[in-house]
Order: sequence, then C-alpha cells, then structure tokens
Amino acid sequence: MREREKYLALTKSPTYGATNHGRNAYALVLKHAPRFVIDFGCGRNDFIRGLRRRGVDGLGVDFAFEDADILAPMHRVPIADGVADVVTSFDALEHLLTEDVPLVLDEMRRVARPGGRFVLSIANRPSRITVNGEGLHPTVRPLRWWLAEIARVGKVIASRPYIEGTFHA
Repeated sequence: MREREKYLALTKSPTYGATNHGRNAYALVLKHAPRFVIDFGCGRNDFIRGLRRRGVDGLGVDFAFEDADILAPMHRVPIADGVADVVTSFDALEHLLTEDVPLVLDEMRRVARPGGRFVLSIANRPSRITVNGEGLHPTVRPLRWWLAEIARVGKVIASRPYIEGTFHA
C-alpha cells in the first residue's frame, strides 16, 4: 500500500510520468505492423498518443495517472485475452515490488495474442526521485535477472537498447 501512495502523490507533479521513455522505440514497435498495442505503466500515456498519431491503435494502462486509458494495476488489467499485437512497458517494471514481477509478466503474456511481441525498457539503478525519503525502484536488479524472469513468458530476441522478443504461445 505504501508503494501505491508514493505514485499517487507524484501525480500532482505536472512533469512526473510525462517523460515518454518509449520515445525512441516507435520505429522498433512499428516495424512489426501492429494493429493494437498495450503499454503497461504508461504514466501520462504519451507513448500511446504517439502511436495513434502514427495510425496505430492502443491502450495505456496505469494505476495512478488519469491520462491512462485504463486505470488499473499492471497485474490485473481488465482487457480480454490475446488482443495485443505488441505489449510495451518503458521504465515501469522496476517500480513493481519484486514479488509482483511474475504476476505482471503473466498479465502481459495473457493480453498478447499468441506469439505476440514485447518491447520493454527497465531501469537497473535506483531512482533519483524519492518520496518521503524512499526511492521509486524497489526492484533494482541486473539485466540478467530481468532476462531470466522474462524468459519464463517469452523468448528474448534482443536486449539492447530495448528488451524485445515474442511471448510463448
């Protein structure tokens, strides 16, 4: 509960959540010619708005920011199974508690079509931003840890600069 309160406090800042960490991933996502993309931990939803300007439909999911298309936690997304051609998440997974990482990865796989793609970025260092003296990245782990977690739900094809791959069918 305390983690949730940190982010709700940050929604009052006009700049927090508006960085669009996926801004350099548009070409990578678009090369797969997706019809529908779901962005987990979308913040103020800038990435999905950018996709829409490029003619691709999608939904942004975030539990804290009202700019999200769907206000929900990443491990319980009210979206039907198998609807996304590509699932994205940019600098959001490290904000999860470690025990929630498998749940969220399972949820990403659930909403992706069989064999659907993922494009992710994950910070592996502590957050410079704090709330009441506490950092925002409870799951700071090396890349190899994240790749092992992701391998449970999909096949990683590349890990630099973005982690990309396909979900297991």
